[in-house]
Amino acid sequence: MAASDLISTGIAGLDVILRQGIPRDNVILVEGAAGTGKTLFGLEFIYRGATHYDEPGLIVSFEVSPRKLIRDAASFGWDLAALQQQNRLKLIFTSPQVLSQELQVLDSVLLETAAAMGARRIFIDGIALLRTVPPPQWQ
Repeated sequence: MAASDLISTGIAGLDVILRQGIPRDNVILVEGAAGTGKTLFGLEFIYRGATHYDEPGLIVSFEVSPRKLIRDAASFGWDLAALQQQNRLKLIFTSPQVLSQELQVLDSVLLETAAAMGARRIFIDGIALLRTVPPPQWQ
């Protein structure tokens, strides 16, 4: 695969393992038990994209509030609040049910927000919770 078809994660050592990055426009699922670092991985992926590669990012969380994400990221020296002020990052705290509905409509506020800010990276924290959302009831 040509290097131009790959995007760097910006995460130390990961791009080496992935042979220089992730194929552009791919969806990547990171799955694991609680406490294995999935949230940290996603935060760093979004942070590095916004700060090193001029790729704004969107973080959707179901269980961890934006305030806690900002606090936890700050312990690594990542200033998510500043990135939000610069419109290079957007933190959205919602429920799996609301996100599921948003992804099924043409005029999705979530997708409009991503497009308006030019988001190139999206991290959904807790995506396993979407598996428990019942399908919509169309009437």
